[in-house]
Amino acid sequence: MRKILVAVDGSKSAQKAAKRAADLAQDVGAEVTLIHVYTESAQIPVNQFNEVASYLSAETMEEIMSQQEDTIKEKRQKILDEDAEFFQDKGIKPDKVLLHGDPADEVCDYAEKNKFDLIVVADKGHGKVERFLLGSISDKIVRHARTSVMVVK
Repeated sequence: MRKILVAVDGSKSAQKAAKRAADLAQDVGAEVTLIHVYTESAQIPVNQFNEVASYLSAETMEEIMSQQEDTIKEKRQKILDEDAEFFQDKGIKPDKVLLHGDPADEVCDYAEKNKFDLIVVADKGHGKVERFLLGSISDKIVRHARTSVMVVK
């Protein structure tokens, strides 16, 4: 096993999966890439859009949207940076990938395109809604990945 892809989302379960992946990577001497896929996009709430749009130029609107997108990316990058610490403590310097889109599809596609030997995912996420969603994401990864998948409970 040479390459391990670890899907993280900032939840306790994902951190547990990252810790398990760090142990495994250290044991087998594998390269590690952390991947985080976010779904939200910068947007102005619909009820405020017409009011705001009537006062601002298209350039200003684009600038606002760009700043919101940068804020989203910064928050999501922090998740990768925090989970990278589990690996750095073991002398492993993981690559970090931040993508936007459907989490399961992006993880599966990235793993296949980059020829990973293993995908590591958590079995659930944050609260009730996230737990359901991440559970369905990890399930979809297990069903659709062409790469072996380890689900950490």
